[in-house]
Amino acid sequence: MKGSFRSDRDEEEHKAAKTEKLWLIIYTDMISNLVIFFLMLYCLTWLNEDEKKIAAASFKEAFAGERKAVENVMTEIEKGLEKDRNVEGKLKEEFANNIEVSEKRITIILPSPVLFDSGSAELKPSTKNTLKEIADIVKSISNKIIVEGHTDDIPISGRYASNWELSSARAFSVIKYFIEECAVEPARLSSIGHGEFKPKFPNDNAEHRSKNRRIEINIIKANT
Repeated sequence: MKGSFRSDRDEEEHKAAKTEKLWLIIYTDMISNLVIFFLMLYCLTWLNEDEKKIAAASFKEAFAGERKAVENVMTEIEKGLEKDRNVEGKLKEEFANNIEVSEKRITIILPSPVLFDSGSAELKPSTKNTLKEIADIVKSISNKIIVEGHTDDIPISGRYASNWELSSARAFSVIKYFIEECAVEPARLSSIGHGEFKPKFPNDNAEHRSKNRRIEINIIKANT
């Protein structure tokens, strides 16, 4: 027992010693960088005026390259945000009462009864024009799109064993239409079925259950 206790204590002391030395490694690294920096400045004093101008131009070019890279990244981010705002505006014009906007996504909410017959995951022909309008708008950007299926809590019977399977099949039907009929890039699309487990309203009456039966098309914003 004594040997075991001493071994554990030695191991703890060894870990503590390593932790205590960590600051020394960081400090030594910082000092080394400072020494190199000042040596570089000292070496510059040996140069004549023309050589100093060449060295200064070299430093300027190096730092300008880093700054340019940062500026390019910020420009791309701003372009992405601008596209998000344009898409958000177009969708609000077309689907004003069915849009939710958050910091991370733009969500189009489509009632399942509009898209599908009861217990079915096959898109109604009359709804395909609506989905095509959405696809035409989102094709102008490269954002990820997540299609989510939701149901109410009433058990189903028939082709699908559960509401979870039905909601998954319905979400997949939407992305399949986007890919096959609207030429949306498949790599941008994913589908999720939530069944009755993420209701917007309590499943306590017919109106609320109807609102819970829905498809949500989420456009993930470029800055997330």
